[in-house]
Amino acid sequence: MISNKIKWSAGLLLVIVLIVFTNFIDQKNFQRIQDSVDSIYKDRLIAKDLLFDIQLEIHDKELLLAENKDAILLSNRSASEKKIQNFLQSFSNTALTRDEEQIFEHLKEEIRALFSMEMAYLPTENSQPSSAQLKSQAKKINAIVAQLSDIQIAEGQRQMQLGRKAMESIDLLTQLEIWVMIILGVLIQFVILYSPKKELTE
Repeated sequence: MISNKIKWSAGLLLVIVLIVFTNFIDQKNFQRIQDSVDSIYKDRLIAKDLLFDIQLEIHDKELLLAENKDAILLSNRSASEKKIQNFLQSFSNTALTRDEEQIFEHLKEEIRALFSMEMAYLPTENSQPSSAQLKSQAKKINAIVAQLSDIQIAEGQRQMQLGRKAMESIDLLTQLEIWVMIILGVLIQFVILYSPKKELTE
């Protein structure tokens, strides 16, 4: 009777250890998936939206310059600068890769240069900087923003891959759990039911 109790206890303990161990691994994989989803939304979708907002502001400046609406450009300068600065601040709060940080720093420098040029700009033929220089600076900024947008897509895809790998790990572990539980069940039954015959003593 005591022997059977020990066997039952050992069998149950083995099952509990397996369940706890696989549950721990599953939790880690689920956390990876959660982190991946959060990163795609917070650090990639929102970041791309902020870059789009910056691009719209720059595009508005380009349109005003193209249509020779210098007075509107200059009257909107302060409000536009405040908007762009807010977008840049929000973007800096997202998770940036090393390459992204370098390109972002370059973007901030070029935007500061644009603000300085706008401060010095006068709607006259001999203005320094000229309208053409402002347009050129705006194009430079758009090119850098496009670089950062490409990174958002690449990093979003990378996070998707990480999420897929975690899902594959969970599927594999689930299959393993089923097979291990079946094998353990058979072994436990064998251990409990098996009782070696006692040798006959003369």
